[in-house]
Amino acid sequence: MKRALMALACATTAALLAPAVSAPAQAHTSAQVSVQAKAPAADPVTALRKQYAAGHGVRYVSSGAVTIAGIQGIKFSAHGGYAFNRSGIAATESVQKAKWNDLLKDEIDDLEGADDPVHKIVIGTTGYYSGGVYASVLPEGKTWLRLPGERPASTLSLLVNPVDARALKTVLATTKAKRPGGKVNGVKTTLYRGTITLGQLIQADPSVKEGFAGLGTNPGKTVVSWKLWIGPDQLVRRASAGTDLKLKIDGDSFTVTLSEDTRFAGWGKKVTVKAPPKSKIANVTDIDSEVPDTPGIIDIAK
Repeated sequence: MKRALMALACATTAALLAPAVSAPAQAHTSAQVSVQAKAPAADPVTALRKQYAAGHGVRYVSSGAVTIAGIQGIKFSAHGGYAFNRSGIAATESVQKAKWNDLLKDEIDDLEGADDPVHKIVIGTTGYYSGGVYASVLPEGKTWLRLPGERPASTLSLLVNPVDARALKTVLATTKAKRPGGKVNGVKTTLYRGTITLGQLIQADPSVKEGFAGLGTNPGKTVVSWKLWIGPDQLVRRASAGTDLKLKIDGDSFTVTLSEDTRFAGWGKKVTVKAPPKSKIANVTDIDSEVPDTPGIIDIAK
């Protein structure tokens, strides 16, 4: 049973380790106003696209959890920023940390640095990683590992990413209701909520497919519940989402609950993301071992 839970934890956190997530807030019991599905999509998407300019960006703070068969397996936290260009997301920088349940932590004790924060920078399609499980494999004098083939848009979330215009448009097209959302970081908001399938999210954001590949889920039937708090300037101030995955391993069926909650601030302010100093960067060919898997990706049950 323990090893089955660990295998599920490792598989599901592969979809969440980069974004870092938390349980979505509960809706207040006030009257809700139904809206047409696509009515609210245009203004927030247009407002976001207007933010796409060199020198502009947004900061975020994110937290979250993965619950496996009713047991909270992993908590996440992260903070960072997105830097834009005219096409969209140009670069990201974040510091991420995962906290494991004691039941699962016993299985990663031999993975050096698994509990340590990871500093991640993605510029274009190049990623740079420092700390965490990467620290122990780097050559002397090097503090960063360069990895190609990264996606800056996937740093925040693999469920709902309101910083990506295409993903935001797709999500808002499934709006079921909206109502006053109170203040977020001092800004008065309107709360939009709805549901969308994992299949729809995959079509809008390829990184969703990458994160959930191999979990054995049916994307067309897996429902994701989402909420967006949008300010008077039509920019997203907070986003949350959650879903239940029905998985089976070693003949046992489990429900794995994934959830995320992220707050945004400083829209339009300057966010600068720079690559680490060249003298501190190691390439994959410079390390003696294989690139280490993070605890969310490694499958200890194998």
